[in-house]
Amino acid sequence: MPKKRAKRPDGDARVTRNVKRNRWEAKLTIGRDEDGRLVRKLYTGRTQKEVADKIDDARKELAAGVDLVTAASTVKEYLDQWLTEVLPGTVSAGTLKNYSEVAKYWIIPQIGDVKLAELTPGHVERMLRALAADGKSTNTQRLARSVLRRALRRAQQQGVLSRNVAQIADGVKVSKKKEGRALSIEQARTLLDHIASSDNRRIKRLETAWLTALSLGLRRGELLGLRWDDLELGGDTPVLRVRYALKRETGRGLVIEAPKTADSRRTLNLPTRLAHRLTAHRTAQHAERMAAGPAWELLPLGHDLVFRTEFGKAIDADNFRNCTYQVTEAAIHEKWSPHELRHSAASILLAQGVPLEVVSETLGHSSIRITKDVYGHLMPAARKQAADAMDDALFGGA
Repeated sequence: MPKKRAKRPDGDARVTRNVKRNRWEAKLTIGRDEDGRLVRKLYTGRTQKEVADKIDDARKELAAGVDLVTAASTVKEYLDQWLTEVLPGTVSAGTLKNYSEVAKYWIIPQIGDVKLAELTPGHVERMLRALAADGKSTNTQRLARSVLRRALRRAQQQGVLSRNVAQIADGVKVSKKKEGRALSIEQARTLLDHIASSDNRRIKRLETAWLTALSLGLRRGELLGLRWDDLELGGDTPVLRVRYALKRETGRGLVIEAPKTADSRRTLNLPTRLAHRLTAHRTAQHAERMAAGPAWELLPLGHDLVFRTEFGKAIDADNFRNCTYQVTEAAIHEKWSPHELRHSAASILLAQGVPLEVVSETLGHSSIRITKDVYGHLMPAARKQAADAMDDALFGGA
Protein backbone atom coordinates (compact mmCIF):
# COMPACT_ATOMS: atom_id res chain seq x y z
CA MET A 1 0.00 0.00 0.00
CA PRO A 2 1.23 3.51 -0.74
CA LYS A 3 2.44 5.63 2.10
CA LYS A 4 -0.18 8.04 3.41
CA ARG A 5 0.43 11.66 2.54
CA ALA A 6 -0.23 14.62 4.79
CA LYS A 7 -3.50 16.27 3.93
CA ARG A 8 -3.58 19.83 2.70
CA PRO A 9 -5.38 22.49 4.78
CA ASP A 10 -8.20 22.63 2.24
CA GLY A 11 -9.00 18.95 2.80
CA ASP A 12 -7.28 17.60 -0.32
CA ALA A 13 -4.98 14.64 -0.37
CA ARG A 14 -2.33 14.48 -3.00
CA VAL A 15 -3.00 12.23 -5.96
CA THR A 16 -1.36 8.91 -5.09
CA ARG A 17 -0.90 5.55 -6.68
CA ASN A 18 -2.80 2.62 -5.15
CA VAL A 19 -0.63 -0.28 -6.28
CA LYS A 20 -2.92 -3.00 -4.94
CA ARG A 21 -5.92 -1.71 -6.91
CA ASN A 22 -3.84 -0.53 -9.85
CA ARG A 23 -5.28 2.97 -9.90
CA TRP A 24 -4.62 6.58 -8.97
CA GLU A 25 -6.76 8.20 -6.30
CA ALA A 26 -7.30 11.28 -4.15
CA LYS A 27 -9.85 12.57 -1.69
CA LEU A 28 -11.53 15.95 -1.50
CA THR A 29 -13.61 17.45 1.28
CA ILE A 30 -16.91 18.30 -0.40
CA GLY A 31 -18.97 19.60 2.53
CA ARG A 32 -20.69 18.52 5.71
CA ASP A 33 -23.46 16.02 6.35
CA GLU A 34 -26.69 16.66 8.29
CA ASP A 35 -24.82 16.12 11.55
CA GLY A 36 -22.15 18.68 10.67
CA ARG A 37 -19.41 16.16 10.03
CA LEU A 38 -16.97 16.68 7.15
CA VAL A 39 -17.68 14.57 4.10
CA ARG A 40 -14.76 13.52 1.92
CA LYS A 41 -15.19 11.96 -1.51
CA LEU A 42 -12.74 9.56 -3.14
CA TYR A 43 -11.85 10.21 -6.78
CA THR A 44 -10.12 7.49 -8.78
CA GLY A 45 -8.74 7.07 -12.30
CA ARG A 46 -6.36 5.14 -14.50
CA THR A 47 -3.88 8.03 -14.69
CA GLN A 48 -2.64 10.69 -12.34
CA LYS A 49 -3.89 13.42 -14.70
CA GLU A 50 -7.39 11.89 -14.87
CA VAL A 51 -7.74 12.09 -11.08
CA ALA A 52 -6.28 15.60 -10.96
CA ASP A 53 -8.78 16.72 -13.59
CA LYS A 54 -11.65 15.24 -11.56
CA ILE A 55 -10.46 17.11 -8.48
CA ASP A 56 -10.26 20.36 -10.45
CA ASP A 57 -13.78 19.83 -11.83
CA ALA A 58 -15.11 19.15 -8.34
CA ARG A 59 -13.51 22.32 -7.00
CA LYS A 60 -15.14 24.33 -9.78
CA GLU A 61 -18.53 22.84 -8.91
CA LEU A 62 -18.01 23.64 -5.23
CA ALA A 63 -17.07 27.21 -6.14
CA ALA A 64 -20.25 27.46 -8.22
CA GLY A 65 -22.33 26.41 -5.22
CA VAL A 66 -23.05 22.81 -6.26
CA ASP A 67 -24.03 20.60 -3.31
CA LEU A 68 -21.71 17.65 -3.88
CA VAL A 69 -22.79 15.94 -0.65
CA THR A 70 -26.32 15.41 -1.94
CA ALA A 71 -24.97 14.74 -5.42
CA ALA A 72 -23.06 11.80 -3.96
CA SER A 73 -26.35 10.08 -3.11
CA THR A 74 -27.96 7.63 -5.53
CA VAL A 75 -30.86 8.47 -7.81
CA LYS A 76 -33.09 6.29 -5.62
CA GLU A 77 -32.04 8.09 -2.44
CA TYR A 78 -32.62 11.47 -4.04
CA LEU A 79 -36.01 10.54 -5.51
CA ASP A 80 -37.17 9.10 -2.17
CA GLN A 81 -36.25 12.37 -0.44
CA TRP A 82 -37.86 14.47 -3.20
CA LEU A 83 -41.11 12.50 -3.03
CA THR A 84 -41.41 12.49 0.76
CA GLU A 85 -40.01 15.89 1.74
CA VAL A 86 -40.21 18.26 -1.24
CA LEU A 87 -43.32 17.45 -3.28
CA PRO A 88 -46.01 17.01 -0.57
CA GLY A 89 -48.08 20.16 -0.30
CA THR A 90 -46.97 21.45 -3.70
CA VAL A 91 -49.01 19.03 -5.84
CA SER A 92 -52.32 17.23 -5.41
CA ALA A 93 -52.46 13.88 -3.64
CA GLY A 94 -53.28 12.20 -6.94
CA THR A 95 -50.26 13.72 -8.67
CA LEU A 96 -47.98 12.75 -5.78
CA LYS A 97 -49.25 9.16 -5.95
CA ASN A 98 -48.72 9.10 -9.70
CA TYR A 99 -45.17 10.45 -9.45
CA SER A 100 -44.33 7.97 -6.68
CA GLU A 101 -45.50 5.04 -8.81
CA VAL A 102 -43.55 6.28 -11.84
CA ALA A 103 -40.40 6.52 -9.74
CA LYS A 104 -40.93 3.15 -8.06
CA TYR A 105 -41.80 1.06 -11.10
CA TRP A 106 -40.09 2.74 -14.06
CA ILE A 107 -37.20 4.99 -12.98
CA ILE A 108 -35.59 3.41 -9.91
CA PRO A 109 -35.39 -0.16 -11.30
CA GLN A 110 -33.43 1.19 -14.26
CA ILE A 111 -31.12 3.87 -12.81
CA GLY A 112 -31.78 3.92 -9.06
CA ASP A 113 -28.28 2.73 -8.18
CA VAL A 114 -26.51 5.42 -10.22
CA LYS A 115 -24.89 8.22 -8.22
CA LEU A 116 -26.74 11.47 -8.81
CA ALA A 117 -23.51 13.28 -9.69
CA GLU A 118 -22.59 10.56 -12.19
CA LEU A 119 -25.96 10.51 -13.97
CA THR A 120 -25.58 11.28 -17.68
CA PRO A 121 -27.94 11.77 -20.62
CA GLY A 122 -26.85 8.29 -21.71
CA HIS A 123 -28.29 6.78 -18.52
CA VAL A 124 -31.63 8.46 -19.23
CA GLU A 125 -31.66 7.29 -22.84
CA ARG A 126 -30.82 3.72 -21.79
CA MET A 127 -33.67 3.86 -19.27
CA LEU A 128 -36.09 4.83 -22.04
CA ARG A 129 -34.81 2.07 -24.32
CA ALA A 130 -35.19 -0.47 -21.52
CA LEU A 131 -38.79 0.61 -20.92
CA ALA A 132 -39.50 0.31 -24.64
CA ALA A 133 -37.93 -3.15 -24.76
CA ASP A 134 -40.13 -4.14 -21.82
CA GLY A 135 -43.21 -3.24 -23.84
CA LYS A 136 -43.99 0.05 -22.11
CA SER A 137 -45.89 2.57 -24.25
CA THR A 138 -44.39 5.81 -25.53
CA ASN A 139 -46.64 7.68 -23.09
CA THR A 140 -45.13 5.68 -20.21
CA GLN A 141 -41.61 6.43 -21.44
CA ARG A 142 -42.34 10.14 -21.76
CA LEU A 143 -43.92 10.20 -18.31
CA ALA A 144 -40.85 8.57 -16.75
CA ARG A 145 -38.57 11.12 -18.39
CA SER A 146 -40.88 13.99 -17.39
CA VAL A 147 -40.93 12.99 -13.70
CA LEU A 148 -37.16 12.55 -13.65
CA ARG A 149 -36.71 15.91 -15.40
CA ARG A 150 -38.86 17.65 -12.78
CA ALA A 151 -36.96 16.03 -9.90
CA LEU A 152 -33.58 16.95 -11.38
CA ARG A 153 -34.75 20.51 -12.06
CA ARG A 154 -35.23 20.87 -8.32
CA ALA A 155 -31.72 19.46 -7.76
CA GLN A 156 -30.33 21.96 -10.25
CA GLN A 157 -32.15 24.87 -8.61
CA GLN A 158 -30.79 23.86 -5.20
CA GLY A 159 -27.20 23.68 -6.45
CA VAL A 160 -27.04 19.88 -6.24
CA LEU A 161 -26.43 19.52 -9.98
CA SER A 162 -24.98 21.85 -12.55
CA ARG A 163 -27.16 20.52 -15.39
CA ASN A 164 -30.40 18.59 -15.91
CA VAL A 165 -29.43 15.47 -17.84
CA ALA A 166 -33.05 14.34 -18.28
CA GLN A 167 -33.69 17.54 -20.20
CA ILE A 168 -30.57 17.16 -22.31
CA ALA A 169 -31.22 13.51 -23.18
CA ASP A 170 -32.83 12.63 -26.49
CA GLY A 171 -36.60 12.38 -26.24
CA VAL A 172 -38.77 9.37 -26.84
CA LYS A 173 -38.89 8.33 -30.47
CA VAL A 174 -42.52 8.00 -31.49
CA SER A 175 -44.23 7.09 -34.69
CA LYS A 176 -47.02 9.22 -36.09
CA LYS A 177 -49.56 9.76 -33.38
CA LYS A 178 -52.71 7.71 -33.66
CA GLU A 179 -55.62 9.94 -34.45
CA GLY A 180 -58.41 9.83 -31.88
CA ARG A 181 -62.01 9.29 -32.86
CA ALA A 182 -64.30 12.25 -33.31
CA LEU A 183 -68.02 12.43 -33.96
CA SER A 184 -69.00 14.01 -37.23
CA ILE A 185 -71.49 16.88 -37.10
CA GLU A 186 -74.19 14.47 -38.29
CA GLN A 187 -73.35 11.95 -35.57
CA ALA A 188 -73.33 14.68 -32.92
CA ARG A 189 -76.77 15.84 -34.02
CA THR A 190 -78.05 12.26 -34.03
CA LEU A 191 -76.78 11.80 -30.48
CA LEU A 192 -78.40 15.00 -29.24
CA ASP A 193 -81.68 14.20 -31.02
CA HIS A 194 -81.72 10.76 -29.40
CA ILE A 195 -81.19 12.27 -25.95
CA ALA A 196 -83.85 14.93 -26.52
CA SER A 197 -86.45 12.34 -27.53
CA SER A 198 -85.59 9.83 -24.81
CA ASP A 199 -88.16 8.97 -22.16
CA ASN A 200 -85.43 7.66 -19.83
CA ARG A 201 -85.37 10.02 -16.84
CA ARG A 202 -81.71 9.34 -16.08
CA ILE A 203 -80.72 10.28 -19.63
CA LYS A 204 -82.92 13.37 -19.75
CA ARG A 205 -81.40 14.69 -16.53
CA LEU A 206 -77.95 14.69 -18.17
CA GLU A 207 -79.05 16.16 -21.50
CA THR A 208 -77.61 19.60 -20.75
CA ALA A 209 -74.37 18.06 -19.47
CA TRP A 210 -73.77 16.27 -22.77
CA LEU A 211 -74.75 19.37 -24.74
CA THR A 212 -72.25 21.42 -22.73
CA ALA A 213 -69.52 18.80 -23.24
CA LEU A 214 -70.03 18.75 -27.01
CA SER A 215 -70.34 22.54 -27.29
CA LEU A 216 -67.26 23.51 -25.27
CA GLY A 217 -65.00 20.47 -25.14
CA LEU A 218 -64.75 20.46 -21.35
CA ARG A 219 -62.85 17.71 -19.64
CA ARG A 220 -65.04 15.29 -17.68
CA GLY A 221 -63.83 16.61 -14.31
CA GLU A 222 -64.31 20.22 -15.42
CA LEU A 223 -67.86 19.49 -16.52
CA LEU A 224 -68.84 17.71 -13.29
CA GLY A 225 -67.06 20.33 -11.16
CA LEU A 226 -68.88 23.23 -12.80
CA ARG A 227 -70.64 25.55 -10.30
CA TRP A 228 -73.46 28.00 -10.81
CA ASP A 229 -71.12 30.78 -9.67
CA ASP A 230 -68.97 29.96 -12.72
CA LEU A 231 -71.78 30.89 -15.12
CA GLU A 232 -73.03 34.26 -16.30
CA LEU A 233 -76.13 33.44 -18.29
CA GLY A 234 -77.65 36.89 -18.65
CA GLY A 235 -76.60 39.80 -20.86
CA ASP A 236 -75.45 39.87 -24.45
CA THR A 237 -72.35 37.73 -23.89
CA PRO A 238 -73.01 34.76 -21.57
CA VAL A 239 -69.80 33.13 -20.31
CA LEU A 240 -68.62 30.04 -18.48
CA ARG A 241 -65.47 30.09 -16.32
CA VAL A 242 -63.52 26.89 -15.75
CA ARG A 243 -62.28 27.21 -12.18
CA TYR A 244 -62.62 23.76 -10.61
CA ALA A 245 -62.60 20.08 -11.52
CA LEU A 246 -64.09 17.02 -9.85
CA LYS A 247 -61.79 14.05 -9.33
CA ARG A 248 -61.45 10.93 -7.22
CA GLU A 249 -58.41 10.61 -4.95
CA THR A 250 -57.27 7.58 -3.01
CA GLY A 251 -58.23 7.89 0.65
CA ARG A 252 -60.39 10.98 0.05
CA GLY A 253 -63.00 9.88 -2.47
CA LEU A 254 -64.57 12.55 -4.66
CA VAL A 255 -63.03 16.01 -4.28
CA ILE A 256 -63.32 19.30 -6.14
CA GLU A 257 -60.10 21.24 -6.64
CA ALA A 258 -58.72 23.96 -8.87
CA PRO A 259 -57.14 22.71 -12.11
CA LYS A 260 -53.40 21.96 -12.00
CA THR A 261 -52.35 24.49 -14.65
CA ALA A 262 -53.14 28.12 -15.35
CA ASP A 263 -54.12 27.25 -18.93
CA SER A 264 -56.88 24.96 -17.65
CA ARG A 265 -58.45 27.91 -15.81
CA ARG A 266 -60.16 29.76 -18.62
CA THR A 267 -63.21 31.82 -19.61
CA LEU A 268 -65.38 30.63 -22.50
CA ASN A 269 -68.14 32.40 -24.36
CA LEU A 270 -71.35 30.38 -24.34
CA PRO A 271 -73.36 29.69 -27.48
CA THR A 272 -76.67 31.51 -27.02
CA ARG A 273 -78.77 28.35 -27.24
CA LEU A 274 -76.55 26.59 -24.71
CA ALA A 275 -77.01 29.52 -22.33
CA HIS A 276 -80.80 29.15 -22.72
CA ARG A 277 -80.55 25.41 -22.04
CA LEU A 278 -78.48 26.00 -18.91
CA THR A 279 -81.06 28.50 -17.70
CA ALA A 280 -83.80 25.90 -18.21
CA HIS A 281 -81.60 23.32 -16.46
CA ARG A 282 -81.35 25.58 -13.41
CA THR A 283 -85.16 25.83 -13.28
CA ALA A 284 -85.47 22.04 -13.53
CA GLN A 285 -82.86 21.59 -10.80
CA HIS A 286 -84.80 23.92 -8.50
CA ALA A 287 -87.90 21.79 -9.06
CA GLU A 288 -85.92 18.65 -8.13
CA ARG A 289 -84.71 20.36 -4.99
CA MET A 290 -88.27 21.17 -3.95
CA ALA A 291 -89.35 17.60 -4.65
CA ALA A 292 -86.46 16.08 -2.68
CA GLY A 293 -87.03 18.30 0.35
CA PRO A 294 -84.66 17.61 3.28
CA ALA A 295 -82.96 14.81 1.31
CA TRP A 296 -81.48 17.37 -1.09
CA GLU A 297 -77.79 18.11 -0.51
CA LEU A 298 -77.34 21.88 -0.69
CA LEU A 299 -73.58 22.06 -1.26
CA PRO A 300 -72.13 18.72 -2.38
CA LEU A 301 -68.38 18.68 -1.66
CA GLY A 302 -68.80 22.28 -0.55
CA HIS A 303 -69.96 23.68 -3.91
CA ASP A 304 -73.22 24.64 -5.63
CA LEU A 305 -72.81 22.29 -8.58
CA VAL A 306 -74.57 22.64 -11.92
CA PHE A 307 -74.80 18.92 -12.60
CA ARG A 308 -75.97 16.65 -9.76
CA THR A 309 -77.86 13.48 -8.91
CA GLU A 310 -81.61 13.67 -8.26
CA PHE A 311 -80.83 14.24 -4.56
CA GLY A 312 -78.31 17.00 -5.15
CA LYS A 313 -75.11 14.98 -4.74
CA ALA A 314 -72.06 15.27 -6.97
CA ILE A 315 -72.11 12.93 -9.97
CA ASP A 316 -69.44 10.25 -9.80
CA ALA A 317 -67.13 10.57 -12.80
CA ASP A 318 -67.16 6.82 -13.47
CA ASN A 319 -70.95 6.73 -13.41
CA PHE A 320 -71.05 9.60 -15.92
CA ARG A 321 -68.61 7.77 -18.19
CA ASN A 322 -70.69 4.57 -18.08
CA CYS A 323 -73.88 6.51 -18.79
CA THR A 324 -72.14 8.17 -21.76
CA TYR A 325 -71.21 4.72 -23.08
CA GLN A 326 -74.84 3.62 -22.84
CA VAL A 327 -76.39 6.64 -24.52
CA THR A 328 -73.89 6.78 -27.38
CA GLU A 329 -74.26 3.06 -28.07
CA ALA A 330 -78.04 3.45 -28.19
CA ALA A 331 -77.89 6.55 -30.42
CA ILE A 332 -75.08 5.78 -32.90
CA HIS A 333 -74.40 2.08 -32.19
CA GLU A 334 -70.91 2.59 -30.75
CA LYS A 335 -69.60 3.37 -27.28
CA TRP A 336 -68.00 6.80 -27.01
CA SER A 337 -66.28 8.16 -23.90
CA PRO A 338 -66.57 11.68 -22.43
CA HIS A 339 -63.00 12.31 -23.59
CA GLU A 340 -64.04 11.46 -27.15
CA LEU A 341 -66.87 13.99 -26.86
CA ARG A 342 -64.22 16.58 -25.95
CA HIS A 343 -62.20 15.45 -28.98
CA SER A 344 -65.34 15.75 -31.09
CA ALA A 345 -65.94 19.32 -29.94
CA ALA A 346 -62.47 20.33 -31.13
CA SER A 347 -62.97 18.58 -34.46
CA ILE A 348 -66.31 20.29 -35.05
CA LEU A 349 -64.83 23.69 -34.22
CA LEU A 350 -62.00 23.18 -36.70
CA ALA A 351 -64.42 21.92 -39.34
CA GLN A 352 -66.35 25.15 -38.92
CA GLY A 353 -63.21 27.18 -39.62
CA VAL A 354 -62.42 28.28 -36.05
CA PRO A 355 -58.70 29.24 -35.82
CA LEU A 356 -56.39 26.71 -34.19
CA GLU A 357 -55.29 29.14 -31.46
CA VAL A 358 -58.93 29.71 -30.45
CA VAL A 359 -59.55 25.97 -30.31
CA SER A 360 -56.42 25.58 -28.16
CA GLU A 361 -57.65 28.23 -25.70
CA THR A 362 -61.12 26.68 -25.63
CA LEU A 363 -59.73 23.26 -24.74
CA GLY A 364 -57.33 24.67 -22.13
CA HIS A 365 -54.22 23.20 -23.75
CA SER A 366 -50.89 24.40 -22.33
CA SER A 367 -49.62 25.25 -25.82
CA ILE A 368 -50.91 25.51 -29.34
CA ARG A 369 -48.36 22.84 -30.34
CA ILE A 370 -50.34 20.23 -28.39
CA THR A 371 -53.50 21.19 -30.26
CA LYS A 372 -51.70 21.07 -33.58
CA ASP A 373 -50.16 17.66 -32.85
CA VAL A 374 -53.56 16.19 -31.98
CA TYR A 375 -55.78 17.94 -34.52
CA GLY A 376 -53.43 18.96 -37.32
CA HIS A 377 -54.88 16.27 -39.60
CA LEU A 378 -58.22 18.09 -39.48
CA MET A 379 -56.85 21.32 -40.94
CA PRO A 380 -56.61 20.76 -44.74
CA ALA A 381 -59.79 22.77 -45.26
CA ALA A 382 -58.36 25.66 -43.26
CA ARG A 383 -55.14 25.57 -45.27
CA LYS A 384 -57.11 25.65 -48.52
CA GLN A 385 -59.14 28.57 -47.16
CA ALA A 386 -55.87 30.44 -46.51
CA ALA A 387 -54.63 29.74 -50.05
CA ASP A 388 -57.95 30.90 -51.55
CA ALA A 389 -57.82 34.07 -49.47
CA MET A 390 -54.33 34.80 -50.80
CA ASP A 391 -55.57 34.22 -54.35
CA ASP A 392 -58.28 36.82 -53.80
CA ALA A 393 -55.95 39.31 -52.09
CA LEU A 394 -52.96 39.21 -54.44
CA PHE A 395 -54.28 37.89 -57.72
CA GLY A 396 -57.87 39.06 -57.73
CA GLY A 397 -59.16 35.49 -57.62
CA ALA A 398 -57.55 34.64 -60.96
